[in-house]
Amino acid sequence: MADYQAQTSSADSRINEAIKFWRLVNEADSNNRAEALNDIKFAAGDQWPVEIQNSRNVEARPCLTINKIDSYIRQVTNQQRQQRPRIKVHAVNNLADYKIAQIIEGICRHIEVNSNADTAYDTAFDYAVRMGWGYWRINTRYTSEDSFDQEIYIDTIDNPFTVYFDPNSLLPDGSDAERCLITTVLDKKVFREMYPSADDGASFVQRSTGDDTASWITKEDIRLAEFFYIERERAKLYLLSDGTRHFADSNTFFERVDAAGLTVIDERESFRKAVKWVKMTALEVLEEKTWAGKYIPVVPCYGAQVIVDDKRKKYGLVRFAKDPQRMYNFWRTSMTESIALAPKAKWLLAEGQDEGHENEWALANIKSSPVLRYKQKDIEGVPAPVPTRLQPEPPPVGIMEAANAISADLQMVLGILDPNQLPSGNISGKALAGQQNQVDLSNFHFYDNMTRSIRHTGKIILDLIPKIYDTQRVMRIIGTDGQPSMETINEQKTTDGGVQAVLNDVTVGEYDVVMDTGPGFMSKRQQAVDAMMPLMAKPELFNVAGDLVFRNMDFPGADVIADRLAAMNPLAQIDEKSDVPPQVQMELAQAKKAVQDMQNQMSAMQLAMTQRADIEQVKQDSETRRELMRQTAKAHNSELMAEVRVNDQNTRSITSQNKTEIEAIVQLMLHRMDTSRLLEEIERRNADQAAYAQIAAQDIDLGQNPLLEPAPMPQGAPPMAQ
Repeated sequence: MADYQAQTSSADSRINEAIKFWRLVNEADSNNRAEALNDIKFAAGDQWPVEIQNSRNVEARPCLTINKIDSYIRQVTNQQRQQRPRIKVHAVNNLADYKIAQIIEGICRHIEVNSNADTAYDTAFDYAVRMGWGYWRINTRYTSEDSFDQEIYIDTIDNPFTVYFDPNSLLPDGSDAERCLITTVLDKKVFREMYPSADDGASFVQRSTGDDTASWITKEDIRLAEFFYIERERAKLYLLSDGTRHFADSNTFFERVDAAGLTVIDERESFRKAVKWVKMTALEVLEEKTWAGKYIPVVPCYGAQVIVDDKRKKYGLVRFAKDPQRMYNFWRTSMTESIALAPKAKWLLAEGQDEGHENEWALANIKSSPVLRYKQKDIEGVPAPVPTRLQPEPPPVGIMEAANAISADLQMVLGILDPNQLPSGNISGKALAGQQNQVDLSNFHFYDNMTRSIRHTGKIILDLIPKIYDTQRVMRIIGTDGQPSMETINEQKTTDGGVQAVLNDVTVGEYDVVMDTGPGFMSKRQQAVDAMMPLMAKPELFNVAGDLVFRNMDFPGADVIADRLAAMNPLAQIDEKSDVPPQVQMELAQAKKAVQDMQNQMSAMQLAMTQRADIEQVKQDSETRRELMRQTAKAHNSELMAEVRVNDQNTRSITSQNKTEIEAIVQLMLHRMDTSRLLEEIERRNADQAAYAQIAAQDIDLGQNPLLEPAPMPQGAPPMAQ
């Protein structure tokens, strides 16, 4: 006992405070923890009462578990995974800036992606649905072993029973908590490797049952705890002439104010708030520091809560579904048991009818035999009827009806109805959406409570960013569409006028968190495409917003088409990173487009005027050329006519001479033709005369033969040759 008192007296007062707080939470939350542990086991399949299960096992009777609760839990948790709440940052004072708000929002997304925050959120939400609460925590760590830059992380707490949260916290997001204890039970061998010089309690001796310290140290294990608590120190707050507020942090505060040329405008009594962190065992403090933020970095995610007899009762989806689930298991087991243990169909036959075929009839209920032979007479030799089969009693109809009724009760308790039980038929899509919305609203409080917790997480991150990211560094900024970009924050830069300026300063200004819920970005993209496609039938609207339609599509090449359309659309040239707000950029782009259109119109008018002057000059030149061509053609015509007349006279004279010559030649040719015909006639007559002479020589009487009379000579014929 003396050793124990010595150890206790030497322990830090903070250890005693932590152990005292641990006992307080155990007493205040013992019922919730016990019921929550049963909920977890029940949802995992441990659904039969121990005494009933033991008695049925002794009797070799079945204990079937048809776990329907787990599928309903997954339906609620998976719906949350499809529509994750998202952190949005808004500026709330004149020192804040819209562009800086977008950068801080991108940093929050970077923190969530970098620390795999989805796992932390999903784990806590799953526990909240199953048993009533879950936790995650915010931590800071150095980016690497050789770096002085820190990063903010959102870590998973996979066992909510290791967290002892302030029982006096009333707000649903836990932002008003003053204390929190996170414990881990380690094997002493592992503890010695982690802290070689620490006291592992090897000399500690447990003295009494129920001793608080005894449960922190056992023979093989030791409890390691992280204790967060808030300290408040009274201080005076001063308002200075430049609008800033400061505490009098030292005796030289007023000297520094005077040196800066400032004056104190107002003052009031206030307090300083600091979050302390201690890592310890029941015997000693291992590590300690002051947390950078003003909130305890452990965020609860609650399911459902109700105050009963001044005590908070926390529960999830499983708590009130246990009895319907047990009844369903019991009735399904009874139905299975009644069918499995029902007697086989028996054969009724007279004694002696199976004589000689005993084996066949013994296997008649087991083996499907093609033939069953029997005797037609019984053992006394009396004729017996044909053997008949006795049908067993069917399963009780009441058991099946009870199982179906209990399944409906389970759905009503959980607030998740089977789609087959919803009204069906010829109903509109709006009515279907309303029915589904009614089902979703039954458990919407789980999703809404998680949204509050993530909002508080965003506040913790906003409080930490000016303290953790307080130096110039290049950071990944993730946009709303999930696309990353690199930005330099807290960049020191000297302007052209020699003034020192800080670009993207995330350490000044006041910002707040607004949650964005509903469908995720990808779902919103598809909805945007579906809504915009009917409007794109109008060419004027497509010319203005066509690039947005293709940018929201997912097929390969959609971004390329969007970029090409944006290049032709001045309104699409909006720089999200510019200091000029997008609305002003849009107005400037529209004004620039209007000026460009006016310049184009003026250029077109000038070109038209120039073209008209050129056309008039061309007309005059053409007219001059035409007149010159007319005069030239006229002169050429005169010369040509003179030549024609001379040629005509020459032609006529030549033609007359040629005509005379031709006529002479013709006359000569005619004369020659007449001469030729005359010679032919003479030759013919001479031939005739020769013929006549030959006839006469043959003593033919010429006077008596008229044929021999000489033919009369034609007029003008020349005399015949003698």
